[in-house]
Amino acid sequence: MREVTSAGPRRTSPRSIGILAPIVLLVVCALGLAVSGLSTRDHLRFKTTGGTRAGACAALVDSGCREAHSSAAAEILGVPISHYGSAFYLAGAGLAVLALVIRKRRSAALVPAVAQVLGLMGLGAVGYSIYLASLLVRSGEACPFCIALYAVNATMLVLALVWWRRGERKVVLRAFVLPGVVAAAVGCVFFAATTPFLLKAMSRAASPVVAGATNPGGKPLTPFVLPERIPSKGAPSAAGDIVEFSDLECPHCRTMHRTVSSLFEERGPARLRVRFVNFPLDRACNPHVARTLHPTACLAARGGLCAQEQGLFWPFAERYFDLQVSPSSATVLDVARGIGADVERFSRCLDSEPTARALAEDIALAHAAGVRATPTVLVNGWTFEGALGREQLLRILGDTTPCGCDRRGPDGTCGGEEGNGP
Repeated sequence: MREVTSAGPRRTSPRSIGILAPIVLLVVCALGLAVSGLSTRDHLRFKTTGGTRAGACAALVDSGCREAHSSAAAEILGVPISHYGSAFYLAGAGLAVLALVIRKRRSAALVPAVAQVLGLMGLGAVGYSIYLASLLVRSGEACPFCIALYAVNATMLVLALVWWRRGERKVVLRAFVLPGVVAAAVGCVFFAATTPFLLKAMSRAASPVVAGATNPGGKPLTPFVLPERIPSKGAPSAAGDIVEFSDLECPHCRTMHRTVSSLFEERGPARLRVRFVNFPLDRACNPHVARTLHPTACLAARGGLCAQEQGLFWPFAERYFDLQVSPSSATVLDVARGIGADVERFSRCLDSEPTARALAEDIALAHAAGVRATPTVLVNGWTFEGALGREQLLRILGDTTPCGCDRRGPDGTCGGEEGNGP
């Protein structure tokens, strides 16, 4: 006599999940590993050269990458968070391999435990992603690699939930041991084996590299001379020469400016000359930027030009950069008043046609020099993008001598004459 069974809903057993879930997990982790690896390479370049323009991230967008590599959350204990991400995704891949190995053993608890461990990992990753995403949103930046990794983390969490719900949902704590050990071992071995080499590479200072012969498009640049009106301090005959291409509202420009100012104080005007050229990342006055990053940067740049008209540019720049550290409702007029400028004259200057022309000239000069991001500095005729550190600047100044003009030609000469550079 045939036994009659209930026709009610039947839960899928853990072994019926088959091969699909582990394979999908492997693909997702491979994607996360590839993106985090590229991000680590970009971070290494940022730390050693101060620039990100030639990185894989910057090949996709004009902005956002620098913020991702320079924020306070970019590293944990001196190691880029993307490197931790690589270890995390390798751990996830280890879980996928474990699931493929044990699935034929028809375990009643081990396969669901893999899904549950993966779920805990995904939950932590998504939570941390939300924190990092909030920092980018507040900065107004968009990093494509970061967004891609946020999506990978979310996919891992969803996959774990689906995997768990379709299988046995009972939590068996002792079954957590093997998946947990596998995930931890894979991640820790990778991290321990690779991190010393990464830290050693990150500690290397940038070597002076001629970046002035060609622009990013590969076309030779014409040597140029900066106009006399450009803010300048130090003797023209000084052994060291630094030109800042900068944005008064750029946090990294503030860092670069303070490093240069500190170096100027140490060396003195007889040994170092410093000049400043505006390149505001604001489409209101700069047609060479893809989008506005600092909505009032054009106004700040005009304020600097008007302060320079009264011989007060450097105090103005210092005070304006200070506003980034202690945000307030102070305006360019308040800054001008605080440094002792003639406010009425300053106010008239802000909207004058000569000021607009001077700013347009600054921007055109910077663009012709190949400037695409701020800060960019010209050190003895050698071009560097990003906020160089003090030791990097000292090394570059020590290894080079002034070119004798503001820009080398494509053949390494200065304005058609042989320079005295390296």
